[in-house]
Amino acid sequence: MFIMGETGFEWLIEIALLLVLAKSLELLMVRLGFLRVVAWLLAGLLVSIVRIYIGYEPSIVVKAFAYLGIILLLFEAGLEGSLRMFIRGFRRVGLIAIGGVIGAIASGFIAIPILHLSIYSGIALGIILSATSVSVTVKAFEELGVLSSLEAQAVIGAAVVDDVIGLALIGLLPTSKGVNILSIAILASLAFMLWFATAIVAEKALRGLFKKILTTPIEAGTEVTALILTLLLAYIATRIGLSTILLAYALGIGIASFRYIARRLGDRLRTLVVLFAPLFFVYAGYQLDIRELLAVELHKIAFAVAIVILLAFTSKILGCYIFARLSGFSHRQSLIVGVGMVPRAEVMTVIATSALDYGLIDQSIYLAILFIIPITTMVTPILIKKLYS
Repeated sequence: MFIMGETGFEWLIEIALLLVLAKSLELLMVRLGFLRVVAWLLAGLLVSIVRIYIGYEPSIVVKAFAYLGIILLLFEAGLEGSLRMFIRGFRRVGLIAIGGVIGAIASGFIAIPILHLSIYSGIALGIILSATSVSVTVKAFEELGVLSSLEAQAVIGAAVVDDVIGLALIGLLPTSKGVNILSIAILASLAFMLWFATAIVAEKALRGLFKKILTTPIEAGTEVTALILTLLLAYIATRIGLSTILLAYALGIGIASFRYIARRLGDRLRTLVVLFAPLFFVYAGYQLDIRELLAVELHKIAFAVAIVILLAFTSKILGCYIFARLSGFSHRQSLIVGVGMVPRAEVMTVIATSALDYGLIDQSIYLAILFIIPITTMVTPILIKKLYS
């Protein structure tokens, strides 16, 4: 078993080999038009297959760096956002995002009788499907020259709200066996308020701190301070039952108001994100236990994959369409918004990995969730172009 040997430093070669595999597949998949995260998940799936033959288990060091990577990735994502734009657009696009989340939660309940899930697994599936990643959609809008359109801006704004709600919902996973619809709404609202309060405090309180640090001889003082705060908030989040990445994202979007500091932090921390974020998705892909899947009949796996992917599309299209119409968008605009909110990637993977760790979903559902990423990546741009043609 490849964990720790006589020297105790085998994790060095372990990380090196995992990065070589992840980056090699990244080169191939990006050229084929896929997101990088697809390549990293595929690398994890290959490692999972290798486990059958050599009994490989990731070392604790790999897991630590993997979670550091996803924490920094969400902090970086926050730095690229804008708290003021979020607040300004919340009233207009927040309803659309909420519609998508309601559609996702409803799809989880729909899946219960179809896939013979427990109510807790259904809730977990709904939470997993609530997350959105619109980078592919944004690229499609750019290619069509409609990025400034009302519907395109609605998708971008709703995706931010959607991510925050999705991150807040992760905190419900460990306690989902004791929640109902009302408690989901209450706990999600409390998590959202904590996220918002953290972002506001960061925006109001850190400007002076960073200015003072810039005048000191401390090497990379702002970067170190930001990293310390990110890690502390991630730890606090875990202690109160929330996702490690929720408050990291809040800190990033709060600091984003200081454009010079945000650009500086983004540039300096980028290398750490590029190094360690792939490890998280490799680990997420590895979590798919091929040995368990081999014990399940193929037609049952195929059926589960088909149903989950269908729900991934319909939950966002219908949920966002209905609430976009209620917000005053036309039929065509609402349909574009719904389709634009379909893609899933990083945040969904984080939620799914947590759900698997808590035993709320089985391996066949997890496999179906991993399939959502490449399929929505390929299909969404095609649908958007057809809607504009």
